[in-house]
Amino acid sequence: MATDNVNQPVLPFSGKLFAVLLGASIIIVSTTVPYLTLLNVFLFAGIFLAGTVALHQTIMRFQVRLTYNQAFILGFVTGLVGGVVSEGITFLLMELFNYRPGTESLALVIDWALELAKGRPEVQQQVQALIAAEKQALAPVKLSFIDILMNMLFSGVFYAPITGLGGTFAVLRLKRKATRG
Repeated sequence: MATDNVNQPVLPFSGKLFAVLLGASIIIVSTTVPYLTLLNVFLFAGIFLAGTVALHQTIMRFQVRLTYNQAFILGFVTGLVGGVVSEGITFLLMELFNYRPGTESLALVIDWALELAKGRPEVQQQVQALIAAEKQALAPVKLSFIDILMNMLFSGVFYAPITGLGGTFAVLRLKRKATRG
């Protein structure tokens, strides 16, 4: 067991930076690009994929073995950075272009719910709640500096464990692939 760790190459700082930048880029794309935000409707799949892809590409590019803990921590940092930067970009999009990421995805989900609710009065109350949420999401918003910092902190802390699990999943897949041949 101890000899395994002696010969194991260590991921250099450039590899860690590569993973963080790649994962953060994927998070930014999946949280700000119209219609790609739908990925995150499904249990934050875009955030999870950011960790998976970033760690998979890093491991393959730098030819290192990472433990599950190392992958989780690197994915965690990736999610933290990605969440903070994503919220910063979202704020800029709202201020400069009056565009709030995710609103078009919400409209698609509401349209889908309206189609499902036709002729089903027992579902109408939930659909009305969705419509009210859409109106609230489209209302103009003015954020203070503290609001922006809190959004950045919340997103970073929320995305971090999801991205960490994605990184751990990448290691799991690579280890299974290696044992198969």
